[in-house]
Amino acid sequence: MKKLGQIRSMRSRDVTAIAFNAASYAIFGTITYFGITVWGVKFWPAVAIPAFFSVVFGPQVGGVGAAIGIFISDLITHGDPLLSLLVGVTSNFLGIYIIGYMARKGGFSWRKYITGAILGLAVGSFMIGVGVWGYSYLYGLPKVLGGMRNMETTVILSITLWTFLSEIPFLLTITPALIHAVRLVRPELVE
Repeated sequence: MKKLGQIRSMRSRDVTAIAFNAASYAIFGTITYFGITVWGVKFWPAVAIPAFFSVVFGPQVGGVGAAIGIFISDLITHGDPLLSLLVGVTSNFLGIYIIGYMARKGGFSWRKYITGAILGLAVGSFMIGVGVWGYSYLYGLPKVLGGMRNMETTVILSITLWTFLSEIPFLLTITPALIHAVRLVRPELVE
């Protein structure tokens, strides 16, 4: 059994899945955030997409695709590559990786998926909270995200809660529906 820190080698199927994951995440993320941000953090129903890829194709595919997809979307929506690399890319990679890792560890089960979704999103949300707060001190947020500087420490909890509470419904409804559909057609992909 692989440990969380082990990254397996890539196959062409994985590279293709990463590309499709990243493109889908960037496109649907950009379209469905509807310009809604709270403390610079976007409303993000598209989180369901890389979570699906993480469960079906593996945590590495889900995490890398999420990192690439959020970077592309961030460049389109706020244009600050450093903010994306320091906050969005890292939190998306780790949070989505955890979801797939937990769901697939020892064979897929819905209980493990739900546990992974909660844990992965909690970790990613906290990273976003700390990251946005820290970035506001170092550089200030981009004007399109409110241009806030030197945010209060309490905003970490607010951002963490906003991110978690606004995204968990999509991880508990859309992603399971997509996984269920794949299990009906190709059950060997989700074992």
